[in-house]
Amino acid sequence: MLDLRRLRYLVAIVECGSMSAAAKQLGIAQPALSHHVTELERLVGFRVLYRQARGVQATEKGEMLLSHARDIIERVQQAETAIRAVAGTDDDMIRLSLIPSWATAFTPNIISAVQAVMPRVSLRVIEARNEESLRLIGLGKVDMAVSLVGADDAADDLIIKETLYAVSARSIAPAMTLKEVGKLPLILPPKDNPLRSSIDKVAERAGICLNVAMEIDGQDTIKRAVTAGLGATILSWNSIRSEHEAGQLRAAHITDPVIFRSIHLLKNKDVDGKTFRNVRDLLRKIAEDSVRPKL
Repeated sequence: MLDLRRLRYLVAIVECGSMSAAAKQLGIAQPALSHHVTELERLVGFRVLYRQARGVQATEKGEMLLSHARDIIERVQQAETAIRAVAGTDDDMIRLSLIPSWATAFTPNIISAVQAVMPRVSLRVIEARNEESLRLIGLGKVDMAVSLVGADDAADDLIIKETLYAVSARSIAPAMTLKEVGKLPLILPPKDNPLRSSIDKVAERAGICLNVAMEIDGQDTIKRAVTAGLGATILSWNSIRSEHEAGQLRAAHITDPVIFRSIHLLKNKDVDGKTFRNVRDLLRKIAEDSVRPKL
């Protein structure tokens, strides 16, 4: 009655928090994913997911099925590892979680670099927001995660400090002071967001009051609001690269002072130091070699 593939789909949907995000991670069309959920609910005889405006979550009975699904998937993974060991292969898999801006900008580069540096490693890339990446690391569901939260900027896990830009759909100067940016009607993440924290700390130290017209939790939604002309925002270049190249959004260097956000690589306890350093170093090189905007 239970299908392993559909159990994997259920776990992915709950962990991603939405059908669309899970479909993107799994590489299947959202209607097809919805069909599999419907079939799973028909087979088990009860509803497993609540579909809400802000995403999906498991029902009470769905949580029971989800627990079994995770156990089954973990056992299958253990069996696959044991089989590879018996077969005499030393291939390994790295499950790497990337924040959306990095997943969009760097996934092909990361795959190529891993294949070149670690040819026996199979890479699985998972796109997840920062909070979800931290949860996946804590649960041992990913091996490493590119995150906006780390030890500190001098720590071993730091990948790069990304410069932040003022972003607007309207005409904007190539460079603006933070004071000038602060006068724009800004659309920013909520105060508990790591990006917002980076922005607020710099503004507070500089004695600059930001005109926050709207708070939106979600980078893609912020970009859509800015594209619609509802305000401006502050984001990294990687976050708006495709929209800038398409002429939908314009970016300005923020000066006096410059704002950075720190990008870290976290690992779970089972990842050895050598593998961590190899991945961290190739991510550092990819980030440092990335094309800067021509404004």
